[in-house]
Amino acid sequence: MKPTGTDGLQPNPSPSPDHQHGAEARTGLGAVLVLLAAALWATFGLFAKVLYSRGYTPLELASIRATVGFIAAAVWLIPTARRRLRIGRQDLLFFAAYGVLGFALFETVFFMALERTTVAIAAALLYTAPAFVLLASRLLWHEHVPRRKLAALAMVLAGVLLVTGALTAVASGAAPLTWGAAALGLGAGAGYALYTLFSKVATARYGSAAALFWSFLFAALALALIAPPLEPILRRPDTLLLLLALGVVPTLVPYALYLAALHHLRASNAAMLASLEPVMAALLAMAVLGEALDPPRVVGVALIVGAAVLIAREDGQS
Repeated sequence: MKPTGTDGLQPNPSPSPDHQHGAEARTGLGAVLVLLAAALWATFGLFAKVLYSRGYTPLELASIRATVGFIAAAVWLIPTARRRLRIGRQDLLFFAAYGVLGFALFETVFFMALERTTVAIAAALLYTAPAFVLLASRLLWHEHVPRRKLAALAMVLAGVLLVTGALTAVASGAAPLTWGAAALGLGAGAGYALYTLFSKVATARYGSAAALFWSFLFAALALALIAPPLEPILRRPDTLLLLLALGVVPTLVPYALYLAALHHLRASNAAMLASLEPVMAALLAMAVLGEALDPPRVVGVALIVGAAVLIAREDGQS
């Protein structure tokens, strides 16, 4: 259905060239912010590789990430953006759900999936999130889903399967996929989608500073109940700087960038662009760890990058 004007009868005039240019500029900025966030999220694998070898568990790292991330957010935002952090008492329930369901539960379910299957398969299932976001956007906001976006979604899902190596692992029988692992992995994808949807609402209503601060606070509190962070933070003085960096580099900064990007992008498009994270992780592994990109991964990279181009064009023309 074509859009109508304010009287509900006449179509809106075509957007002016200046309006179109401004929309494209905002889309471009949003895409760059998501790409930067994806690049920083991808560094988590490098941090985890070192910290797992030092005896830290996945849940401990999730709790440390949230706690250090919140403390860093408070140090950054309270002096510089105190007024923008103010919310009403009636908003606390929303932010509690945002932090607990959209962040803490998502991370917990993802790590439960990691315990039952390989990292590759868990990551591939996690990046079903764009499909969940697209479905929710259609149901909640009646977002139009053009064929180009459906094609981009298919390319993202296929690309993630190839880049993570999940398809090869399952096909060869090297990593059998149980129903329990599949359910947890899809649950993590749904949780990731929920985080994006909460973030879209929160940034529109309260701004990105409040969204970041309050979601991290409630996520840190929830994860601290599951895995208290103080003992693991103090356990090994030689890893303290690394743990502090974990809470900032692959945690606070990319989440802040992603929230800022949601001011300029549709939630579904932001989620699909964030699927470039496994591409960034593969490239980092190649550059830092010397891991080679085999032909399936190269194809996967090409599919995800191609999908990103389609998404950027679709959002810039909306």
